[in-house]
Amino acid sequence: MSTTSPVRYLLHRFARRRGRQFVGGTVLVVLALALQRVPALVIGVALDSLLLESRAFTLPLVPDAWIPTDTAGQATLVVASLVVAVGGESLCRWYGVLIYERANLETLHDIRTAAFETATALPLSAHQAADRDLLSVLNDDVDNLEDLFDGGRAAVQYGGDLVTAFAFMLLLNWNLAVVMALLPIVVAITARYYAGLLEPRYDAVRANVGRLNARLRDAIEGIRTVKSLVREDREAERVGHASGEYKAAAWSALKLRAIYNRVSWLLAVAGVWFLFGVGSYWILTDTPAVFTQSLTAGTLLTFIMYTFSLMEPTRKLAVEVLDRIESGQASSRRVVPLLRHDAATARNDDGPPLSVTDGGVEYDAVTFDYGEGDDDSDDESTLTEVSLTAEAGDFVGIVGHSGAGKSTLVKLLLRFQEPDTGEIRLDGQPIADHSVHSLREHVGYVGQDPFLFPGTVHENVAYARSDATRSDVVDAAKRASAHEFVAELPDGYDTEVGERGTTLSGGQRQRLAIARALLADPEILVFDEATSHVDTETEAEIQRTLRDVAADRTVFAVAHRLSTVRQADRIVVLDDGRVTERGTHAELVEQDGSYAGLWAVQTGAVAAAAHETTDAAETEVRG
Repeated sequence: MSTTSPVRYLLHRFARRRGRQFVGGTVLVVLALALQRVPALVIGVALDSLLLESRAFTLPLVPDAWIPTDTAGQATLVVASLVVAVGGESLCRWYGVLIYERANLETLHDIRTAAFETATALPLSAHQAADRDLLSVLNDDVDNLEDLFDGGRAAVQYGGDLVTAFAFMLLLNWNLAVVMALLPIVVAITARYYAGLLEPRYDAVRANVGRLNARLRDAIEGIRTVKSLVREDREAERVGHASGEYKAAAWSALKLRAIYNRVSWLLAVAGVWFLFGVGSYWILTDTPAVFTQSLTAGTLLTFIMYTFSLMEPTRKLAVEVLDRIESGQASSRRVVPLLRHDAATARNDDGPPLSVTDGGVEYDAVTFDYGEGDDDSDDESTLTEVSLTAEAGDFVGIVGHSGAGKSTLVKLLLRFQEPDTGEIRLDGQPIADHSVHSLREHVGYVGQDPFLFPGTVHENVAYARSDATRSDVVDAAKRASAHEFVAELPDGYDTEVGERGTTLSGGQRQRLAIARALLADPEILVFDEATSHVDTETEAEIQRTLRDVAADRTVFAVAHRLSTVRQADRIVVLDDGRVTERGTHAELVEQDGSYAGLWAVQTGAVAAAAHETTDAAETEVRG
C-alpha cells in the first residue's frame, strides 16, 4: 500500500470495513432521487392529457391496463402518484443519508484514533522531526477529512441527480435528451480545468494552517519567555506574518471558487434558455428534420424542470463537491504519511518480550551520533565507544560537563534513540532484538522537567498502573517523599494539579514523577537530571529517595549536581562523549581528575582557595 494514493489508502484501510453501509445508503439515496423525478413527469403528462388534451394519458413504464380511462380516475392517479413519490422519496432519502452518515462518522472515528495511536507509537526521533506540524495534522487535518467523505456523499447525491434526470429525459424524448447532454459535458470540462487550478491552492492552505498553528503554539507555550524579554510585539508580528500567508492562500482559493461559481451558474442559465428556444421551435414548426420524435408542451415543461435537476447538480459537483474533495485530499496527503508509519512501527516492535529478573545493564562499545539536522544535536553530545556495566541493584551516577552526552546515554537505554554501533544488553539480552514495549515496562524514567496531566494527584501517580488503588498510590508517594506535602494540599490526593501541574512547585512535581515511576515497580530506574530544577532542601529529600529506591533495584542517575550521586556505587564521568573516569566518589576525588575539579568547584573549594590567595596578596602588599 506504500504507493497507493492517500485517498485510496484511507478507503482501503478504513472505509472498506463499512462497505455494506456505504453501499446500502447510496442505493437508498439513488432510489430517492429516482422517485424525486416522478412528480415532474406526472405533471407534464397531466398538462398534455388533462389540461391541453393534446394526447392520450400514458405513463412511461406503466401498462395501459393500469391507467383509468376516465378523467376523474386519471386525476386521482396523478395525485396518488405525487403523494407516493414524495413520501417514498422522503423516506428513502432520510434512511439512506442516516445509514451513510453513520458509516461516515464511524470511519472518521477510526481514522482519528488510528492517527493518534500511531503518533504515540512513533519513536521520539520522529516526533522531534515533525513535532511542529504533528498537532496540526491530528487536530485540523483529521477533522478536515470530513470534507472528503461529505464530498463523497454529495458526489453520490448530485451524480445520482444527473443520472436519474438524464435517464428520465431519455425515456421521454431521447432526441432532445441527446442535445441537452452537451451542456453537462461543457460544465464537466470547465470543472476539470477548475479542479486542476484549485488543488495546489488547497495544498497551500493546509500547509499554511499547520505553520500558523505551530507559531501560535510556540508563542503561547513560551509566553513567560516572551513576557520576560518584552517581546510581545515581535511575537504578534510573527503570528501576523504567518496569518497573512494563510490569508493569502485562502483568498487565492476563494477568488477562484467565486469566479467559477459565476461561470457555472451562467452555463446553467444558458442551458435553460437554450432548451426553451429549441423546444419552442420544435413545437411550433413540427419535428425538425434531424429528429425523429415529436415534442409536446407538457414534455418541454418536464424537460425544463429536469434541466434544473441536470444543471444544478453539475454546477454543485464542480463548485461545492470539488472544493470539499480537494480540501479533504489536501488533508489526506498530510494524514496518510503519519498513518503509514503504523506498519513500520509494528515491524520495529515485533521482537520477543524481554525476560528481566535481575536488572543488570551492559553498554558494549556504544557509539551514537545525532546527525545533521536532528533537533537534539545542538544540546547533546555524541557518544564514542562507550562501555560500562551496572550489576543488578547498582546505583550508577553519570556526570560530566553540559553537552558531554549524559542524557544521550540513558536515552539509548530506553531506546528513545538507537545506537549507530555497539550493543546494550539487559540481563544479557540485546535490547535491540526485543520489544520496545516490554523494555520500557522494565525501565522507569524520571526527567528533569516531569510532565503532569490535568487531573488530581492520585490520577497522575496512578497513571503508571491502571489497577492502582489509593493505598498503592499513597505507598509510592511515601517512598518518593511526596506523601507529606500531598497530605497538606487542600484536597489531599484529590487535589487538582492544573495544566502541566502548574499549581505545584518544581520539587513537588519532581517527587510526584518519582512516585509515579516507583508505582510501576520497574527493575531499573533512570533519573535524568532529577534535581536540576529544585532547591537545596528538595534536592536533599530527593537524594534520600534515590538512596532508598536504589536499595532493591538498579538505578542510573544523570546529575549536574554531584552531591546527588555522591553515595552511588559507581560514578561514570563523561567528557565529549567518552568515558574518561569511573569509580566511587572517594576514589574519583583521590584521583584528582576532572571529577575532583568539578567537585571542588561545586563545594566551594576553588572559591575558598582563591579567597585565601587574595587575602595573602593583600597582606603582602600591606606588609
